[in-house]
Amino acid sequence: QAAVTRTPAAYGPCRSRSSWPLWRRQSGCKLTRCATSMAPLSPSSPAASSRGGTEMGSHVERNRPLLQIAPMMEVTYRDFRYFMRLLTRRAQLWTEMVVDDTVLHNLEPEKCNRFLGFHPVEHPIVCQLGGSDPKKLAEAAQVVARYGYDEVNLNVGCPSSRVASKGEFGCSLMTRPEVVRDIVHEMSRAVQIPVTVKCRLGVDHQDSKEFTRDFVRTVAQGGCRHFIIHARKAWLNGLSPAQNRQVPPLHYSRVLELCREFPDLVFSLNGGIADVAHSRRLLGFPTERQEGETDASMASAWGYPEAELGLFEGIPSNLHGVMIGRGAMNNPSMLWNADQALYGEPEPSEPLTRRNVLERYCSYLEGVHPPGDTERTVGSVHLAVKPVLGLFSGLRGHRAFRATLDAVTRVKSNRDEGPAFVLSEAMKAVEATSPGIMDEPFGVEPRYGPLGTPPGTPRSTSNGAAGSRKRKGRSPAPTAAEAAVPMEGDPPGDLAVAATDLRKGSVEAGFSARSRAGDPSTAEVSAPGKVEGTSPSEGPPLSAAAA
Repeated sequence: QAAVTRTPAAYGPCRSRSSWPLWRRQSGCKLTRCATSMAPLSPSSPAASSRGGTEMGSHVERNRPLLQIAPMMEVTYRDFRYFMRLLTRRAQLWTEMVVDDTVLHNLEPEKCNRFLGFHPVEHPIVCQLGGSDPKKLAEAAQVVARYGYDEVNLNVGCPSSRVASKGEFGCSLMTRPEVVRDIVHEMSRAVQIPVTVKCRLGVDHQDSKEFTRDFVRTVAQGGCRHFIIHARKAWLNGLSPAQNRQVPPLHYSRVLELCREFPDLVFSLNGGIADVAHSRRLLGFPTERQEGETDASMASAWGYPEAELGLFEGIPSNLHGVMIGRGAMNNPSMLWNADQALYGEPEPSEPLTRRNVLERYCSYLEGVHPPGDTERTVGSVHLAVKPVLGLFSGLRGHRAFRATLDAVTRVKSNRDEGPAFVLSEAMKAVEATSPGIMDEPFGVEPRYGPLGTPPGTPRSTSNGAAGSRKRKGRSPAPTAAEAAVPMEGDPPGDLAVAATDLRKGSVEAGFSARSRAGDPSTAEVSAPGKVEGTSPSEGPPLSAAAA
């Protein structure tokens, strides 16, 4: 249903500060609440004035959501968000994308709670909506606001061709900026919570700097003041959603240009952010600098090599924060010190361990998935324990933990006991095979380096190019050029090649080992952050699309 195009003058003046919700006026925050059940810090408080760093990295205000956990389908549901909150109290959590019709056709409380319900500890939390009808999205936003969400976001970045062709929303909306403007305007009139937009730099062949600037300028006329930019384009035809997170190269510098082009707007960066250490560099070290954290490492994180450090103009004050997605899912342990490293929170009185995190999560599971349900399926138990699967990633006990979860889940009598019982059995298996690992504090394991360690720093393994053998059911190994395509976990700039160790799968790890050993087959790799023979306006590499 086509929206009526309005001129910018039709929108009238922005709402005054006096019309903001009370909590926004009291906190002085323009876009979002600071954190759950926390009084906002005053600028004169000791914690607020303890931000370390140099002139290049002292811009971050503590009431901003510096770290955001990206919306991911079949990942960021209620159980996952609660588990994230056990690791970080300050990171902003996002729901899965909820389609407007899903909300409007399930307004009964019992049904609607399945999609919009959340635990009070999940604040600050953002609900992401999908759709293309301004009226429907405005009605859905009203329901979201009644549930108590801190923000509502419009999805203009989903690269799924199925979504684009059937629902005509997601990334395909970037080609219709006037419609996005009208949607934002209707949603902003309907609710008193902030309305934000998550998008990409472009779609298909429409990905020039001028296209992105025009999109932001047009949508801002509807009232949007916060854009979350996934710093790569999307291909609606030829690449799957997973490949769209990996194949198109990242262009972090273009987000910096948008910040300077629109100083009255705020932006958040998404795409390829590996861990908290990488986030610190992108944010300009929001707390006191640690050893190895230099202006050069900050510039390198944004794609500037050390030789071009003079071209790096620093981080604009309207860079709102960064967003981590798959990294938090695959290795949630990375968030153990996010509150201290990014928000300057004091160290906890007792070190955080995997045992107390899992015990607290078991207590939660006992409440929301109580024992005695004889109809409980394997899938429902798997979803309940899925958030913890990566908690021992890279450590001894990881294999025993996951194998026990799988084996115990498949026994019906165990499923009747509930996911808390399944998780407790897996914890016993880890303790039996790897004594002491459950009680080791986060951050002391050999695989974790100091905050200044670049993401993707090669780690020694017990079997060299591990996993290089061919396994039944696996697809053929890609060529060196295909394996070298920049991926989601790769930072831009001169860290891109080193970051191949972060890639999921044995073939990529083997390629990294060969490249470090000087394998001549790696000569096809182009400059970091760029795919050979591909420009932002050209099609995707044929080899990558075929893979």
